[in-house]
Amino acid sequence: LKAGSVQPHRAAPPRCGPGHRHRVGAAMQSVTDFVSNRPKTTGLYTLFAISCIAIYRSLQAKETGQYDYVLTLSAGLQALAFALLVCDTRSQVAEGLSEKTLTAFLIAHVARLSTTFWGEGYVPEDNTGDVYLYQGLETSGVVLLAYKMLNLKTLRTIHDVGQGLERWHTLIGMVAVAVGLAFFTKSTGHNDYFADLSWMFSVWLEAFALFPQVLLLSKTSHLDESAVHFAGVTLAASLSFAAFWWKNAMDRYSEFMKEGYHGFLFGIVCAGAIRVGLCAYYFYLFTRNTKEFKGLTGKGEYELCAQQDEEL
Repeated sequence: LKAGSVQPHRAAPPRCGPGHRHRVGAAMQSVTDFVSNRPKTTGLYTLFAISCIAIYRSLQAKETGQYDYVLTLSAGLQALAFALLVCDTRSQVAEGLSEKTLTAFLIAHVARLSTTFWGEGYVPEDNTGDVYLYQGLETSGVVLLAYKMLNLKTLRTIHDVGQGLERWHTLIGMVAVAVGLAFFTKSTGHNDYFADLSWMFSVWLEAFALFPQVLLLSKTSHLDESAVHFAGVTLAASLSFAAFWWKNAMDRYSEFMKEGYHGFLFGIVCAGAIRVGLCAYYFYLFTRNTKEFKGLTGKGEYELCAQQDEEL
């Protein structure tokens, strides 16, 4: 600077006031409390995060499947949601959880596995296929669902809880609609009629799977608050699945139209939108009902269910 020139004013570095430090301290305390009170949940999230990082760092995808890891991520998130449902519900009877929704998820997963185990048409085109990662995640989902359903049915029968709230005709109607839509929107590019139909059926049924859950939450405010992790992670899985297929639909729109896959394009986009919409609405109802129930009782259903189980 020349002599006599005015030096530019430099702003003083921001200082953290007591309010900011208090908020940071409170946030850290909340994380510490969560880790100490929910070790299983913390362990599942940590294991999932480490696995995702390790797989992504070693990922090798074909040119035609550079985004297929998103589909694997969706399957992993859904398996994580089922694992959280098994390990992280305090109430033994899991009030507010729909058995018909779990049954729909189970049927959809089994139908999809019937196509991915014997063919490569619906398997991610990357090196995770060498170790059958996608099929393994789907299989783990089936095992977790079967265990949860068996455990839930037994305990609800013993405790006489949740009987008569749901009807089988809802699930039967969902399966029938999914079969019909799959027939009109299935792909024909793999030269396997049954595999194409079964895979598209699984997509439609999974899109409708949370419908019984939404109906149940609209009838009752009694729910296990700890299942919020299942609701949130299921929403994340739905968003991943929809993002993958919407991206493919945009990138390969001309190819789909040229090959005559109008029905498949319409079906996969609509199924993804329905699945995301139902998941988002389920998450909204879940959080709303939890807040309303806390306001009426002064404590969360999380605590109430634990007390009821202890009394029983």
